[in-house]
Amino acid sequence: MLTAIRQHDGRKVAAWEAERCERPFVCHCCDSVVTLRRGGVRAAHFAHQPPVVCEYGAGESEEHRRCKIAIYEELSRHPRVRKCEMERNLGAVRPDISAYLDDVPIAVEVQLSALSLDTIRHRTAEYEARGIYVLWLPLYAAGLRRELYRPRPWERWLHAAYFGRVYYWLEGLRVVPVHFRDYRTEVRGRTRTFQKLSDSKVPLEGPPLVLTEDFQPRRRDAWSHESLAVPRARLLVDVKPRWY
Repeated sequence: MLTAIRQHDGRKVAAWEAERCERPFVCHCCDSVVTLRRGGVRAAHFAHQPPVVCEYGAGESEEHRRCKIAIYEELSRHPRVRKCEMERNLGAVRPDISAYLDDVPIAVEVQLSALSLDTIRHRTAEYEARGIYVLWLPLYAAGLRRELYRPRPWERWLHAAYFGRVYYWLEGLRVVPVHFRDYRTEVRGRTRTFQKLSDSKVPLEGPPLVLTEDFQPRRRDAWSHESLAVPRARLLVDVKPRWY
């Protein structure tokens, strides 16, 4: 995690601004003491010490940390953005980055593969209850440039939630929308060959988007189909026309 509470004065501090002489630092989720880690290669961050197990910050890679820092720094400098904060404590949820964009409360969640689908659904519902519009952002992967791609369960869920698009982070405030088109494969039976809907999809990329320019707040009703269930939600959705 990138922020912690400085115990002697109760102030929240960012890892890249903190000094080891200011310790102890505590996690603002579980209140356990955390260690400041700063080096020349990895982004500064706070880490729990074994045997403490805390869901907050668990499974966070170096790439995820740098993504969160990049988005936070770009948003905090933008003239249309105010009250930008990293890892704000909202009780049941702690968004990676939260802010007001043109007076609209938003939350940006950098999707970690370690997060369960139930956790994503729960947090989405919590943001809706608090009147906050959320954008889930997984990191862009080279596999999306292949002819076929097998979305993970949470990618399928995001695709359904965001009306047929998943937004992947590229750099700064730039993201790329991807639509997954169904793909049917031939299966040979005893007497004939027939087509079957494949678990793989055809990834269709749209033009890159800018978070502060190309998105608008949108509310959606609860929706379900087969194994997918999306709760009532407030989402940040792009305003560009369909490319697929």
